[in-house]
Amino acid sequence: MRTRFAIAALIWPMIQAVLFGLGMIGLLVVPVAASDMLAAVWWMIAATFVISAPAAWGMAPWLRLRDRPHERKLTRPGA
Repeated sequence: MRTRFAIAALIWPMIQAVLFGLGMIGLLVVPVAASDMLAAVWWMIAATFVISAPAAWGMAPWLRLRDRPHERKLTRPGA
């Protein structure tokens, strides 16, 4: 459980950054008044903060080397 948490903690900011970037592109495409944009950005930060945590928790087991379905075969002669 500690390894999964550590991996999730490492990838969580990256997932949040990608989701935030996609959300900001969506906000910039939609015509929003300048006065409402600040509130929309804060809502986007909160939404990506909440969504990225379960996404990182679910992605963490995929990134563990020992849980890969097959072992890596070395193709070099003498390796």
